Amino acid sequence: MPRVYVEWVAGRADAQRQELARRITDAVMEVGRVRADQVQIVFREYPATHYFRGGLPWTEIVARERSGT
Repeated sequence: MPRVYVEWVAGRADAQRQELARRITDAVMEVGRVRADQVQIVFREYPATHYFRGGLPWTEIVARERSGT
């Protein structure tokens, strides 16, 4: 059974998780030639304070991008 892990910042809506799971399932079914009931999607959601890029906290990166600096 294919299992796909999605790691992302917490705070997205259930509808977003459902849509992404549906699209991933469709892709795995097509490429892997498996049934939908064989595809497992696991979401791992972490607080923004646990993410860093380039040594900067994710919250600071987002704030900079929103302000245009």
